[in-house]
Formats: sequence, structure tokens, C-alpha cells
Amino acid sequence: MLASRKVSANAACAAVGQQAAPVSRVPIRPAVVTSVQQAHTLVPKLRTAQASVQRVRSAAVADGSSAGAAAAVSSPSSSSDAAGLLELDKDSFQPYLDAAGDKVVAVDFFTDWCGPCKLIYPELVKLSSELAPDATIVKFNCNQNNKELAKALGIKVAPTFFLYRRGVKVADMTGAKVDKLRELIIKHTTGDNAQQN
Repeated sequence: MLASRKVSANAACAAVGQQAAPVSRVPIRPAVVTSVQQAHTLVPKLRTAQASVQRVRSAAVADGSSAGAAAAVSSPSSSSDAAGLLELDKDSFQPYLDAAGDKVVAVDFFTDWCGPCKLIYPELVKLSSELAPDATIVKFNCNQNNKELAKALGIKVAPTFFLYRRGVKVADMTGAKVDKLRELIIKHTTGDNAQQN
């Protein structure tokens, strides 16, 4: 396993031939939560902030800006995560599927400890970009926070893939078989299947 190392913004920018912009560091004070109501208001704000940071990193890396390059190099996450798959949770799961309309959505039900899930992740990112805009792949972590929904959906093996169209499940498969998943998605995005569903 490779050891991750942090690289300064100047070093990252020098690698791409640009000069780093000065970064101001503002100390972050931890929020003290004294009630359940406060927790319910803070958690969505935290998720929104995390999503915003991820979008900025992805956009900056995509257009090659120095801030994006520095963030991608100094981030402990892999480069595929910066432009990776959207992760749904129990609250965003059904609304996302409903909003997708005719687009086929393949949901990768994974766990943090699943080796095959980690191995195929970069391939899933590539497959999702290949199949766009007719289909997309998103991920759903079957962790403690999402356990009830995963159990209700009958997820017993990781990785498991469910395909949805118009918010309704149209197919499923288990196992880390990217070629089989590609065929299944294409089957449901083209031809008679797509028109019937």
C-alpha cells in the first residue's frame, strides 16, 4: 500500500507550472451541540458544506486550476474521489431516484470494509462517465447510519447493484463484475426495455 503524503500548494502548482495563490487560514471552532434540535439543524449544514467543498475540488481539478491541483494533491483521498461517484444516504436516496426521470440510475451498495468494492470503484467512475447522459452510477454506503434502508431493500452482499428507472427498480445484480454491470445498464438504456419501462 502506498503511503499518502501531503504536498504544499506551492509544490503542487510548481508541478503544473503555475504559481500558488495565497491561502488565508481561519481557525475553525468546534460547534457545541446542546440539544437534539441543534444537531438536526447542524448536520444538514455540515453535509452542504462538505458537498460544496467536493464540487469546488472537482471543478478546479477538471479545469486544471492551481487551487484544485493543490487540493487534489494534498487531499488524503484518491484522485478518483475528487471526480468520483455521488454518494446517497437514507434521506437523499428516493428523492434522487425520483428526480432522475428516464435516466437509468445504478446504485452501488457498498461497505467501507469490502475489498472488492474498493477494487472496482475506479472502474465504476469510468463506466459512469462513459454511459452519461443516459445512465449514471451512484453509491450508497450500507453503514450504521443507512443500515435500516439497506436492510429494507434486502441488501445482504457487497457489492450489490440495483438499477432504477423513474424511481422504480428494474434490475439487480451482486458481485464485482463491471462488464456484467455495463451490459445490464446498456440493456436498460437502449432498445425495447427502455421504452417498455
